[in-house]
Amino acid sequence: MNILPLDLGMGADKKLICFLSAALFLFILAALPADLSAQQSKADAAKQDKMQESPKTGKSLEEERMSIIKADIQKAIEEYKKLKAEADKSIKAADEKNQEKLTNIAKMFESMPAEEAARRMEKLDDSSALVILKALKPKSAGKILAQMETERAAALSKKMIPVSALP
Repeated sequence: MNILPLDLGMGADKKLICFLSAALFLFILAALPADLSAQQSKADAAKQDKMQESPKTGKSLEEERMSIIKADIQKAIEEYKKLKAEADKSIKAADEKNQEKLTNIAKMFESMPAEEAARRMEKLDDSSALVILKALKPKSAGKILAQMETERAAALSKKMIPVSALP
């Protein structure tokens, strides 16, 4: 389980990669008509040559055009799938790196005396403190919360309660 201090549990890297892959896909789709018209012109010329050679090939000019368009779309889809796979791989690597960093931070807080850890955690913003508290072992988190200012500890504890568990 990955715990990130960002909105919707999605890191900035994930958002950027998702946005870029969507933008690339839209760019590919937008580029298709111009690209297709040039290919259609070539296909039309080739088709006319074929039609002159053998007028009864079995496929109409429209069917040939549709085949070319379908092939181009399939190629664009394959390219999109490759890019998406690369983006997913990058997201996974970034998640693993973030999780490793979070684990190291949690270990640092656990190795401090509870009073010191509480003093440092009180200086953090709520979202950062929550991420660290959730990564700590429950016993360590409890000791740290016990040493914090009562109101701040209560507020952080309340934010750690899952929404579904609230009345």
